[in-house]
Amino acid sequence: KEQKARMMKSLAVVFASYFCVPAVANTSIKNLFDLNSAITAATNDAGRSVGFLSNANYQSVQHVLEESTANGGSLMVKVFPSSSIVEEMVKNGSLVAGLFTSCPSNQENEFNLFGATTVAPRSSFFTIANMSSPVDSSQLREAWDAAIVRFIETGAFKSVETQYYNSDGFDAVGAWTCGVDPNSHPFPPAGQATGLLQRVLSSRVLRVGALGPSNWGFQGNYQLSNPSGLWPDVMNRIFEQFQQAYGSDIVLRRHFNSSSADVMNDLLAGRTDMTEPYWTVPGFHNNEARTKNFDISCTVLGTESCFFTSAQVAQLSSSNDDDEGFPAWAVAVIVVLGSITLLGVLFTCFLISREKSGRPLFYSPLNGKKAPVTSSVVALQAPKEEYKETSAVRGSNGQTRGSIDAL
Repeated sequence: KEQKARMMKSLAVVFASYFCVPAVANTSIKNLFDLNSAITAATNDAGRSVGFLSNANYQSVQHVLEESTANGGSLMVKVFPSSSIVEEMVKNGSLVAGLFTSCPSNQENEFNLFGATTVAPRSSFFTIANMSSPVDSSQLREAWDAAIVRFIETGAFKSVETQYYNSDGFDAVGAWTCGVDPNSHPFPPAGQATGLLQRVLSSRVLRVGALGPSNWGFQGNYQLSNPSGLWPDVMNRIFEQFQQAYGSDIVLRRHFNSSSADVMNDLLAGRTDMTEPYWTVPGFHNNEARTKNFDISCTVLGTESCFFTSAQVAQLSSSNDDDEGFPAWAVAVIVVLGSITLLGVLFTCFLISREKSGRPLFYSPLNGKKAPVTSSVVALQAPKEEYKETSAVRGSNGQTRGSIDAL
């Protein structure tokens, strides 16, 4: 029984090696048209799945993609907490593509990179202004606008953009909704502060809603005690302008949530004062445009989001005359031949199993007699012994002179 169990286990491994084939990345997707065509034609979930770092990132480009499964379409939207996870899943074929607000590092040419053809402005969000409310956001938003304008006007924006363009290829767009003139955006006087601004100046704490804590690579690692990267640098530079106006002893305190919806709910509930400035303006909250239920600050910058697909296999075949990759007919031939081989192995093992159990599939006993059930070896010897008893030849003197078995 143990031997039979081991044999069946081996067969299971062989079966899995033939039929549990991992996903293979589609390396021919090099633009948005190719991506949409591949999603529509896909026959498995991996071929329809695109990875994002937030729902808002998807919402900013959803109108240029195929309809999602939630809307009756083919696209499967997958949200992940880490850029490294998305990159790895694109490379191994678990995702057909990924989308970041900027292209991933591609020093080894692992990816095909192409733009989303849209520019998404980024800004901080506040609750709707209500002058009669003790937590009115009007003055705090004005103060934050003033800090953003000075962040741009003093050259800090250009410095951050240049740094991350040189190190990681980040290419921002100056999509600003406020005139870059500090005189047009003064800070509200501290002595006349009301609403949320008064609360911040009294507590000396600015409460900021944020996603995570996540690691988005060069765009921001919020899992560190002192977050680093592009967006933490942008936030710090703007906050420096805020501190210059109201005091360097004011601290920034992030309140993390795992989803953008929860971040916005915290803002509505008064648990935070504003959101991080990386928030995507054309996003949604509870199926309504964010700008319908929230006020926004001046935009910090704009980004053309970047799609990326796997290019690894395509590079391996680039030395061939035909760059279309491994032909489909060859894959089909290999699968068919492999299946035939597997069936042959299974049938051979079945015959061996029957033979060892004393039930040979093709055995036919001699002289039309039924073979004993003890073992296949005894079944073959029994007719031989019976024939031996009747085959002796006696001579005229009555002595046995031999038998056929002696020859």
